[in-house]
Amino acid sequence: MIFGSGLLARAFGPQFANSATSCVYAAGVSNSNCSDQREFDREQDRLMVAMGQHRSAELFLYFGTCSANGLLASTSPYVQHKIKMEKIVEEHPRYLILRLPQTAGKTENPHTLLNYIFARIIRSERFQVWKNARRNIIDVDDVVRIAIGLALEEGVRRESINVANFLDSAMVDIVELMAKVVGKKAIYDCLDRGDAYPIDTRRIREVAPRCGVIFGPKYLEIVIRKYFGSAAHNNVIS
Repeated sequence: MIFGSGLLARAFGPQFANSATSCVYAAGVSNSNCSDQREFDREQDRLMVAMGQHRSAELFLYFGTCSANGLLASTSPYVQHKIKMEKIVEEHPRYLILRLPQTAGKTENPHTLLNYIFARIIRSERFQVWKNARRNIIDVDDVVRIAIGLALEEGVRRESINVANFLDSAMVDIVELMAKVVGKKAIYDCLDRGDAYPIDTRRIREVAPRCGVIFGPKYLEIVIRKYFGSAAHNNVIS
């Protein structure tokens, strides 16, 4: 059973949509800049319904954010909301929470980091880049592979696990890689702002390679080319 219709829901659909024993909750607020309490309340209400309907599920899978372990945990309404939702999910007897960084995939959501950068570059629009900021990006297909390894092959339950790239990247490097792939110059102002929040990936260090996921120095470029490298992917934000 899948709750949701966005990037994660579509990615997990082939494996879990028709499952009678597993519930994947991939619905809710998709904009990390959201501060609308009504949106947060709507997700909480829906999550509570899903929890009640699938209390006997062998797996209740929820997606949190790696930012729950960083500075944003005390300043971001979105991150505080996600932490609150995790506490609710932990009441399920067979929960698994996967905390994700920036997730790459084919989506029309303009609020994702890569879609935002792509849109600015393809439109030749000037934007700001925080030169001290670093971000962690993982392919949604690799999230699925690691999730299957943890949840189905190893039977992991009652854990909150960071599922992230072993390497993060400077924002400037992400922007320049996107410009290289798109074939257009990025027009931006570099501000002396931003920071990094290291993500502890020790829990999946052995799981990822067993699932065929290799995080190497070329990983980010491969992911960007996969989703933005040609018109065939039709990922232009109008």
